Amino acid sequence: MKKIFLLVALSIAAINSHAQSGFMKRNADDAFLIDRLDVLSGRLSDSLYTTLQGMPRKDVVQFVEKYLSAHEYSLTENEKYDLKLILSKNGEWTISGEGAINAKKPIRGQLYEKKPDMLNIHKDEFDLIINPIIYYQQTAEKGNLKEILFVNTKGIEVRGNIGKRIGFYSTFTDNQERGPLNHQNYVAHYSAVPGGPTYYKDFKIGKPGIAQDYLNATGYVDLNVYKNKITAAYGQDHFQIGDGYRSLFLSDFGSNYTFFKLNTRFWKFNYQNLYMELTPQFKRGGDKLLSKKYATMHHLSINVTKKLNVGVFESITFGRQNFYDFSYINPVIFLRSMEQKNGSPDNAMLGLNFKASTPFHSVVYGQVILDEFKLAEIKARNGWWGNKYGIQLGCKIADPFRIKNLLVQGEINMVRPFTYTFRDSVANYTHYNQVLAHPYEANFIEANFIVSYKPFKKTYITFKTFYNRHGRDSVNAPKTYGGNIFTSYSNLKSKYGNSLLQGYVSKVMYGNLNLSYELRNSLFLDFGLTYRSESSTTKSNPTFNSTQVYTGLRLNALRRQYDY
Repeated sequence: MKKIFLLVALSIAAINSHAQSGFMKRNADDAFLIDRLDVLSGRLSDSLYTTLQGMPRKDVVQFVEKYLSAHEYSLTENEKYDLKLILSKNGEWTISGEGAINAKKPIRGQLYEKKPDMLNIHKDEFDLIINPIIYYQQTAEKGNLKEILFVNTKGIEVRGNIGKRIGFYSTFTDNQERGPLNHQNYVAHYSAVPGGPTYYKDFKIGKPGIAQDYLNATGYVDLNVYKNKITAAYGQDHFQIGDGYRSLFLSDFGSNYTFFKLNTRFWKFNYQNLYMELTPQFKRGGDKLLSKKYATMHHLSINVTKKLNVGVFESITFGRQNFYDFSYINPVIFLRSMEQKNGSPDNAMLGLNFKASTPFHSVVYGQVILDEFKLAEIKARNGWWGNKYGIQLGCKIADPFRIKNLLVQGEINMVRPFTYTFRDSVANYTHYNQVLAHPYEANFIEANFIVSYKPFKKTYITFKTFYNRHGRDSVNAPKTYGGNIFTSYSNLKSKYGNSLLQGYVSKVMYGNLNLSYELRNSLFLDFGLTYRSESSTTKSNPTFNSTQVYTGLRLNALRRQYDY
């Protein structure tokens, strides 16, 4: 009934609306170039909110066109090429509506008439873009597996709009994957494949390194309800809230979910409502109907000055299966007050975030997530378990040492024990056996360093590294130290004397150097080297070192990453 109601509402609203656009994935190869421009601009945009990922393609195009116009005479030829390429890949949203660059040699009529797209049809009454998705990668991992690791993906992407009223986007892929050892350990432990898919099957069982076979589908309709001020989208996808590489609010690390998103923009304010249908944790088995749970999230941000943005986040994860509480559908109410009115049965969280532009071609950003806390207990410094919160602080620097097309990012994340947990397995901050926020759950501290660089027209270089310390529980232990958010906080070991990194501490050092060369628009050849070491103080968590070398070829596909 809820889905039917949302579809009807979208259909009615579309009568007098204009199409919005699809969302740009934040981990696309050229996405860091948008971040770079945002940093170099020296001021915050009132139309492009980088905190809400993925950003609408239409907003990205308008931002790039404005930047290109304002800096036309100061940009290098390579910079102009990069910006025009971004416009070409999202050509339906340029001012002319035909921003996609013409191909020199089309294939049989309209096939690859435009450089980025296999089929690109632009008419007064509709736009239609269709592209194949192909990805094959092989990896050799030293010392752990005898067999070659691989990713094998085939699929299709479709996007466009009808009559400038209804926008749509859909991808569908068939995937086979045998990931490195840390990925295999993750799948075995959580019974889930990170990165979007939900249901999966194991295959090549009995051989070294079990592989997974799964379908992955994303799709939604979206529309501009009122003059680019109110927009709505409904479908299946996942999003991230935050300017960091990680997020303590909502991360796109895990599986897709059914969503309805309403975004309101006026003056210097941006307000997003996100309604989600989720799946509580479950044990894999035969075919069966999985239970549902629900969440509502609000994020309000304001550009306080030209250089400072401040945001407020709130979320409620419903502690009831297969029942949507319509008291949480109100788009403007303070959710915590409604949760208390209901008897305080659900998992409520509050958050604050900021983003500040500095005079040194850089931005500083951060997040604070508050699950539960008492000021008196914090002052007492007695390690009360209920002081549950997390902090993020990061910085992005564009073109340091005057090196063009270079973005450097540093970030620190810390989350206290028991944050995101709940007294039952329904209302904890999870979906489909995966976390909704940071991949390392709770009771950890982490430092990240990322370098993104485009030295030549078709060459992308990325270096990522992180160091993480995580206080874990021992497998099958009756009590929890607060690092496993899937375990009820009712099983805590002690109400007092709790501290960060308590329990069995694991240490993970990760580094990846990747070189991608764009053979032609959206066709990439990848080469990379990954090193990962993990040490632990309990036998239930494996200790190992891993060195991986990989190469891959992908068309209209995002590169698979295993940085967890």
